[in-house]
Amino acid sequence: MLKTSLKSRILNREECFGVFCSIPSAVALEQMAAAGYDFVIIDLEHTLISCEQIETMVLAARASQLEVLVRVPPNTSHLVVPLLDAGVAGMVFARVDHTNQARNAVGLCHYAPLGHRGLNSTRTSRYGMDGLNDAIHKAMENTLVVVMIESLEGLSNVESIAKVDGIDVILEGAADLSQSMGLSWQTSHVKVQQALEQICAAAHSAGKAFCALPRHIDDMQRWRKQSVSLFVIGDDRGIMRRAHQAHLLAHKEIV
Repeated sequence: MLKTSLKSRILNREECFGVFCSIPSAVALEQMAAAGYDFVIIDLEHTLISCEQIETMVLAARASQLEVLVRVPPNTSHLVVPLLDAGVAGMVFARVDHTNQARNAVGLCHYAPLGHRGLNSTRTSRYGMDGLNDAIHKAMENTLVVVMIESLEGLSNVESIAKVDGIDVILEGAADLSQSMGLSWQTSHVKVQQALEQICAAAHSAGKAFCALPRHIDDMQRWRKQSVSLFVIGDDRGIMRRAHQAHLLAHKEIV
């Protein structure tokens, strides 16, 4: 069992680092755990990862003391409960633009009275061995609800979204936000960076954590100065590709 939940660490403002996981492999999860990441976000928005593959990935991560979140695209509410029942630490909801979407996210992830998640004996309660009432309380304490702000519409509503009870983390999505602003892939553009600052301020004002996606090493210092302690630092495919390129280049340059 994990010693301290990711949610507890985030609430305590401990510095935590994660990475998007797009490679459906138990070994890949074990490698990320060995590397020292605090969590991964399995991405179902931009991949074809199946539910059966996720099950194996979650088991590998839990065995390696690595916490797992799962990002789901809009209109996939049917995935949330089975994923939570499988033992993931929480959900990341892509493209949240309105408070009603944020409230629905909370409702899907939590049992009553905060939400309406269906009751069942699951992996997290050892299928009832730990007591189902205890499992409900642990889920309330440990389940993370993360929403992504990725559009001008979401940006205009970010203050009210951040205030929704049960939302734990606001995750910036600079890439899609830049597209929404007519500045596709210009994530360093001053207008995009100002928008990220607005998202961060809204999260902190509501007492919620802000999760940054630093795209350059210099971004780390800037976010840390703003009391940001939660980071997603890339996607496993890109990290692997760059590592292989560097590895290959180093050997090619040997004379």
